[in-house]
Formats: sequence, structure tokens, C-alpha cells
Amino acid sequence: MLAPKGWKYYLSGLIANPVTNQISHTKFWANIAAATMTCKFAMTPDAPEWLWIAYGSMVGGYALIKRGIAAIPQLAQIKQRDNEHGQ
Repeated sequence: MLAPKGWKYYLSGLIANPVTNQISHTKFWANIAAATMTCKFAMTPDAPEWLWIAYGSMVGGYALIKRGIAAIPQLAQIKQRDNEHGQ
């Protein structure tokens, strides 16, 4: 088991680059937007269906697109490695 690094370390991952520990404006503002949308959504009594769809697509869609974009370099590395090994 890994030794705990403290809550500040884990929370800094929301806004900072884990390697350089510098603030990432992309991470910072994306998380501010998600937190704002979540707060507004949670405070809306009897949310209509369109609000569920809008909230889900904005918050969930952003996360899926972000993961998809991050996977592209990984897939390129796998393909390059496979080509080097003659597969």
C-alpha cells in the first residue's frame, strides 16, 4: 500500500499538473464550471427533463471527450510499438 501523501496533494490534482505542480488553467476553469453547474443543478427543486439532459451532457460529455482526446497519443504509441515488433 502506498503511503498517504495528504489531502492537499490529492486536491491539487483538480487544478494543477501532477508533474510540475503548476496550476493548469484548463483544469482550473473546467472544474470551476463543473462545480458551478453541479451546485445550480443540485439547488433546482423538481428539475425538468431538459435540465437533466443539459447537465449530463455538459458535465459528463466534457469528461468523456477529455478522456477520448487523452487516449489518442496512447493509441499512437501502441500502434508504433506493434509496428516495431512486426505485428
